[in-house]
Amino acid sequence: MTCDTEELHDHGVSFALAEAELIWPQILDDAARGELQPVYGERQRWQQELQSPIVHPPAKRDLDRYIIPMLGLYPARGCPFVCNFCSVTKIAGRKIRSQSVATTLASLRAAKAAGVKAIMFTSDNFNKYADAPELLNAMISEKLNLQFFVQCDTQIARQAELVELLARAGCFQMFVGVESFDRETLLAARKGQNRPGTYYEIIRLCRAHKIGAHFSNIIGFPQDTERSIHGHLAELIEMGPSCASFYILCPIPGTEQYDDFLADGLITERNLDRFDTTCLTWRHPQLSAEQLRKLLFTCYSKLFSARHLLQNLRHLNTQRGVLRSIFRTVAMTAFNRYSAWRGSHPMSGGIRPCRMDRAADFGTLRQDTYGFELAPLPRSRQLAKEELAIQRTFELTASEETQLSS
Repeated sequence: MTCDTEELHDHGVSFALAEAELIWPQILDDAARGELQPVYGERQRWQQELQSPIVHPPAKRDLDRYIIPMLGLYPARGCPFVCNFCSVTKIAGRKIRSQSVATTLASLRAAKAAGVKAIMFTSDNFNKYADAPELLNAMISEKLNLQFFVQCDTQIARQAELVELLARAGCFQMFVGVESFDRETLLAARKGQNRPGTYYEIIRLCRAHKIGAHFSNIIGFPQDTERSIHGHLAELIEMGPSCASFYILCPIPGTEQYDDFLADGLITERNLDRFDTTCLTWRHPQLSAEQLRKLLFTCYSKLFSARHLLQNLRHLNTQRGVLRSIFRTVAMTAFNRYSAWRGSHPMSGGIRPCRMDRAADFGTLRQDTYGFELAPLPRSRQLAKEELAIQRTFELTASEETQLSS
């Protein structure tokens, strides 16, 4: 957690403020004794060097539920950038820290033995991971033959050798947070490392090595209008990345943007369940919630067109078989269009929703446990400290005035 949680302490819920490796054993011990503490990890948020365990995949019966059994691995954590809307630096810090290559390789071997077909390297800046070449070369020499997905920042445009190595090791898709094509918008969001002129080079590099370029896009920045979003979409279609995802700008609790919006009275949504990048949670100066939601699904339906499908088929990576590659490409287009048609974000679920429970089921539980149905909007820990200091100063001043008057 990166927010102040004091209002919810002593209600049967414990909050973790540090990485799991630092506190998980203590949490389990305390839980076994029935002595859970309100907060864990206040003294140390991050490990200086990652001492991560080997990851063992779920049982085969669980993997069989998925069309493509996939496992997520986190070889490095942290991001050096300061985007004001992003929670990564608040959760993982700005310093790039990594686990040993031996640990990652052992996890990859376990994944292959269990029947995992694809790996998602969830590190936010794989191209900033110093041991990436060593890991990739080891994967090649061991002939692991595991397809994998990476996330890179836009500076990958200047790392042609790394892109070539990623391709040889089995990378099938690269996720890049382009977010906007407007330089002024990027600067306002403190994402100055992104230069739209390099976006074409990323696509060119990926196509040259048969890696899919997946561009992430945020719509609904304060500067955005309906016209500018349509212009962004038109430029994206012209660029032609093999895949793209879209999100409505969401001030995530704990980020600088959230603190700014909260201080300015812009946050309009009280239900934290809706802070999921699919709906508007703040007062946009030019766009309504209905407009942005409609634009979100318009982006998906217009990008994933017949033209886009044919373009992807022309740049197909057939190393895993022609028919399989064609099927996956057609299926991706069909699924994204289907999701847009039914008004469901493609990343929020599969083809058929599986409802285990409903939001209404938790209303009574929340009321009985916490004394309210919706949790109060969280504040950052720094903002909470500042407010407390101001309150104490006010109380002290009031006390002094009372003493003087008496």
